[in-house]
Amino acid sequence: MTSKQQKTQWIVHGTIALVALIIVLVSFGPDLFSGGQSPQENIDREVLAQQAPTMTDMAYHRNFESEQQCITCHTQQVLNAPLMPHDPRERCTECHQVAV
Repeated sequence: MTSKQQKTQWIVHGTIALVALIIVLVSFGPDLFSGGQSPQENIDREVLAQQAPTMTDMAYHRNFESEQQCITCHTQQVLNAPLMPHDPRERCTECHQVAV
């Protein structure tokens, strides 16, 4: 292989690698630097947290043990619990508080 062919091969491979890197950055760039959430998603969660309904002052809410308990009741309607209108979150009590 001649020097000119090697140079051409490097240019082609370099261009392919650069284009692939640009595609990855354009596709996933915002998620790479924001922890997977866009600023809009963070704002929406804050607004939703302020509007989250309070939990009734029932013994099972006052004796909260785990999010799994919440998910079980609110996905299977145990004790007529209303169905959860959103995907499960890590901490239910981050948005929902027990009524006082």
